[in-house]
Amino acid sequence: MLLKSLVFLVLTTLLVAGCGGGSADNATGVSKLAQSQKCMDASCHAGSVSPGTGALIVQEWLNSTHNTNNGAGCADCHEPHPGHPESCAKCHGGGSGVATQNPDASRKCDKCHGLSHPNDIQVRLAPQHFGNMTASINNSTYRASYLSSNYVGNCRKCHNPHDPTTAMSANAEWAESGHGNVLSGARTRYEFKTRGSYEPVNLTFQYYCVRCHTSTGYIQFVTSGFSDLKPFAGPGYAVVQNYPVKVAPGAAQPADAPSPDKTKEVTACNVCHDNGAGRAYNWATRAVPAYRGYYNFSSSNSSPTVKLNNKVTVYPDLSDSNVCIPCHSGRGLGSMIYDAQAAGMDFSNTSTPGAHDRAAATLIFRTGGYEFIGRNYVPARFLHGKIGVANEHGTGNAGPCATCHMKTPTPHDFQPVVKDSTGTITSIASTACAHCHTGDPLQLTPAVLQTKKEGYAAAIAMLNVLKTDSTLPANPLNPSRSKVRPLANKNSDYNAAFPGGGANTMGAFFNASLLQNEPCAFAHTPQYTKRLIYDSIDWLNNGVLDNDVEAAINNATLAVNSSTGKVSLSNPIMGGNYIAAQAPGVAYAAAFAKVKADAINWLLGGPGGGRP
Repeated sequence: MLLKSLVFLVLTTLLVAGCGGGSADNATGVSKLAQSQKCMDASCHAGSVSPGTGALIVQEWLNSTHNTNNGAGCADCHEPHPGHPESCAKCHGGGSGVATQNPDASRKCDKCHGLSHPNDIQVRLAPQHFGNMTASINNSTYRASYLSSNYVGNCRKCHNPHDPTTAMSANAEWAESGHGNVLSGARTRYEFKTRGSYEPVNLTFQYYCVRCHTSTGYIQFVTSGFSDLKPFAGPGYAVVQNYPVKVAPGAAQPADAPSPDKTKEVTACNVCHDNGAGRAYNWATRAVPAYRGYYNFSSSNSSPTVKLNNKVTVYPDLSDSNVCIPCHSGRGLGSMIYDAQAAGMDFSNTSTPGAHDRAAATLIFRTGGYEFIGRNYVPARFLHGKIGVANEHGTGNAGPCATCHMKTPTPHDFQPVVKDSTGTITSIASTACAHCHTGDPLQLTPAVLQTKKEGYAAAIAMLNVLKTDSTLPANPLNPSRSKVRPLANKNSDYNAAFPGGGANTMGAFFNASLLQNEPCAFAHTPQYTKRLIYDSIDWLNNGVLDNDVEAAINNATLAVNSSTGKVSLSNPIMGGNYIAAQAPGVAYAAAFAKVKADAINWLLGGPGGGRP
């Protein structure tokens, strides 16, 4: 909230103050507009066109606060030599004719903005621009920043150099989104720029975090045919690579070697915007081809070590939404468990593929979940994957991601709904929903959507409960009494609960991780999500797919943590606890009963319901 407030203050101040917090007129008292008038004459630059936007540069500058608040004129940035231009020099030479053609690259913005100007509004009110240089955060050496090394002298990657003003509302929205969050662990937890690979994308088992956790890495990846995963560093810094290494059983991976480049990147404007010539500030969507991804996995400390790679997964061509898919398609698929089984995986002593976070595309296009053999996962009616494709139901042609998340009054916060401070949905912002969800039984209201969200959270919570067994003996390695037994070598025994059923148990755990790290799955792909949860609970209850999910939920008990002697139940989607940690007793019975009822109502349609 503090960061959001700072962003608001910065952007508000930018609209009422000029360059550097308000530059004064020059010593003669002549305004920046008057100083720039000759540059804007018809015989000079009146017809000059921006290489980024195609608009007249003069008009863009006139629109900006550099003009309207008397902040900076043409000469302040372009710094022409004295006598520029002499009229004779236009034809005969002899005059100066020299001006700085790219003030941004020449660091002319630094004349008013930056750390050398302590009264600059960006320094005083926007530490997110320079956060890695001015402050640190808990559990991280440096916070991320807008002005990371590769963005020094590149303000135009996020700002129109001639009119940085009129896009401020979009900048403010972006700053409040996860893409612009400089404090998020997705930016700060590791030196993500070092977590890349020089190996072929289809074969590597090294880290490839760089492709989604940094702007530079993403752009390298999508402009190289989804092949460039190399680590990087800013200009003048040596590149450091970190990657997983073989360690003794039970040992941890060594800490990442630090990069000499201490800056960490957010997902900047030029990730999504590029005019095809490397310029972002005309706000054209970057052209990205349909995503072709490789999900590679190597089990660790296992015998045999199972290695899965060189198997491509192809996503449909989704126009503007192609920008989103490479980072929202996860790092693992449920089908990899079947591939591992075919490769001889020892499910009694192994690691497991993981889906990672926010893998919405794998659910919408049914590539992601672990699908139990013999069960049908094709939704009876489902059009979300066709939203924004060939104008389906009048939704246009931008693909499902851009259509649902950006057809709103505030498109750059990427939120299709509005929530209050408690996380409760108060309104539906996206105009896409109404193309289909009108009239019973499809009508969507904020209350209906909130009820679905609460039911989804309860169902995931009950899936997490069924992953444990209160009758298991206490074990220091297994204080939550998980049905998957942790082993001392940091692998796990997936055959422990149901001998011979390790693949299905791993699949149920995979689904739980995939879904609770995709908090909007209830809206993205409702029936597919319900079936993954239903079948996972069904299996974890007794090792048989016998449709006893309602009974499994009703009969579930909370396992006692063998370390604390307490029971608890967290809300995996909305945060906080359904049941705070407490000694076993009757106090939590009512709360637990409501969680069970909400899960049954959402998952089965109510008591007595069947598989969704």
